[in-house]
Amino acid sequence: MNKVYFALGLHFHQPVGNFSEILERAYEKCYKPFLEVYSKYPNIKMSLHLSGNLLDYFEKAHPEFLDKVKALIDRGQVEIMGGGYYEPILQAIPQKDRVGQIEMLSRYFENRFGKRPTGLWVPERVWSPEIIPDLAKCNMKYAVLDDAHLIKAGVSEDDLYGYFMTQDKDTKIAIFPSDKALRYIIPFRPPRDTIDYFRDIARKKTAPLFIYGDDAEKFGEWPYTHDWVYKKGWLDSFFKSLTRNQQWIETIRFSDYLSLFQPLKELHVPEASYEEMMEWANGSWMNYLERYPESNQMHKRMTLISERVTGLVNSPHFEANRNKVIEARRELYKGQTNCPYWHGVFGGIYMHHLRGAVYEHLINADRICDEVEETYQNGSVNTRDIDFYNDGNSTVICENKDFFLCIDPASGGVIRELDYKPRSVNFVNTLARRKESYHTKILERINNKVTEPLAIQEAIKKVDPRIKKGIFYDKFKRACLVDHFIDKDLEKNDFADCNYADDGDFAEGRYNVAEEEGRVLLSRTGKLGDKSIEVMKAVSLSSAKEVGIVYTLKNKSSSRINTCFGTELNIAMPGGETDKFVRSGNAFSVKDAQGALELDFIFSKKPDKFWHFPVHTVSQSERAYSLSYQSLCIFPIWNIKLGAGEEFEFSIRLIVV
Repeated sequence: MNKVYFALGLHFHQPVGNFSEILERAYEKCYKPFLEVYSKYPNIKMSLHLSGNLLDYFEKAHPEFLDKVKALIDRGQVEIMGGGYYEPILQAIPQKDRVGQIEMLSRYFENRFGKRPTGLWVPERVWSPEIIPDLAKCNMKYAVLDDAHLIKAGVSEDDLYGYFMTQDKDTKIAIFPSDKALRYIIPFRPPRDTIDYFRDIARKKTAPLFIYGDDAEKFGEWPYTHDWVYKKGWLDSFFKSLTRNQQWIETIRFSDYLSLFQPLKELHVPEASYEEMMEWANGSWMNYLERYPESNQMHKRMTLISERVTGLVNSPHFEANRNKVIEARRELYKGQTNCPYWHGVFGGIYMHHLRGAVYEHLINADRICDEVEETYQNGSVNTRDIDFYNDGNSTVICENKDFFLCIDPASGGVIRELDYKPRSVNFVNTLARRKESYHTKILERINNKVTEPLAIQEAIKKVDPRIKKGIFYDKFKRACLVDHFIDKDLEKNDFADCNYADDGDFAEGRYNVAEEEGRVLLSRTGKLGDKSIEVMKAVSLSSAKEVGIVYTLKNKSSSRINTCFGTELNIAMPGGETDKFVRSGNAFSVKDAQGALELDFIFSKKPDKFWHFPVHTVSQSERAYSLSYQSLCIFPIWNIKLGAGEEFEFSIRLIVV
């Protein structure tokens, strides 16, 4: 039989902010048993990648796991792969952070395992040629991508059994394309299917290289895989099959293959990711920032904080505050973990706690910068206009020692971010309900309209029975101060389900902006039917615990106005759906599940109606189609009757307790 080479690369990862019980479950059902089985087969070589959040967890909870990895490295069985420490999308973060994250992981491996990696795992295989010079700067010789990248570059599917060189400017890197067929065979089909696949190709190719690069979680953490892989012995049988056939199947580490063989070809590898990601992201991962404004909000906040941290490194403050700056940089890097920024089958933008973790770490970094620079002394407030979203529109940042407010005049004059720094929480960590392609599949299953057998990926998913009530989509961003004029007969459920029409054009209309005595003044004169009305709202940081908002509505028409006005306050506390709320007179209070954080809303004029309801999105994972809590919508409503030129004024105090 013609000899073949087999390069195995496994990627171990859990996102920053994931629940400790999930990490422990993955350890017990996947990571620990995998090494226990693999250690019995010293002749089988492999390349492993472990992301930084898991390394932090292992160091704290299971250092013995890392000791076992080191033993495998020391006996030459395993090669460790590098990458960004906290698994960022390399294309999506600033260049300095890209280099910093890769170097941080390489230094860790050098210190912990005595080996510095020479190749890297590219997070979510999101590739862009622009990162090649930075990879070279970090002494990376190779990267593992998917065969889809090379097919997009013009390589035939029959010519993928080796590695390729790609270049940007004067720097080159080797690309190993992971075989899609193997990713669907391993570990889901019997081991003999892998051997048969090798045998079929070996009849047509001389000494082909087969490459498998995929998530380690498929070996026990994915639904139903633990029993199959371990209790029914798939993994043990797989390694036995490779051992029995080792006279013609040689397992090899990527770096060893690189030193022994020449590349098949040199070519340009364009921006790409794995096939499913390309479909979900419509061709480019960066499209997620357009598709989900909430992802863009996190991304632009991250970019802003990155500039601050970089500024500190190059400032006179650095030497005297070296440890604090290093801590700020690590917090920034944690806030760059990719999972909460996107969504497909995987990705975690729908997971409130993962987005919350991003904000927690970004705010931590920002707060440390405040301390080092000694900003916001004596209760000072910094209000500035910047192009926060890089879209040519002015955004207002209002900030002091305790708060960071991001106000978007171009999209309804709303507050899109409200950070309380002492607790590292963004109270507007929300997500709007949007249509996803798989929603059609869910409705078909619920309504029993499925005409073909379900694929295994669909069949194993459970459907939350609450989805039977319907899937609803929001008209506007789930922010604070989303202004509505509504019909006086509108029912709460219709508003909650977005089954209504705005009588005005304010919810996403452009507001004019000005600053006066520390207050941000927002105003818009718009239409209310055939009449003209002006909405003015003044936002200020009243104290270390309070945000003040004053609304003024003025009838700008010559005839009387009789309407209902309300403003949405979409609030996300750290505890999610377990939070508690209380309404009493002119006040409404929201408390987190532990009772350690409270946000009070005090209205100067008692609303005539007061609606509140949870906002749930319908999302998918590898396990289920489920309802995910995102925020509590608080919607006070006032009956407004104004003669020509008359005004109606009220205030809202947001107080952190």
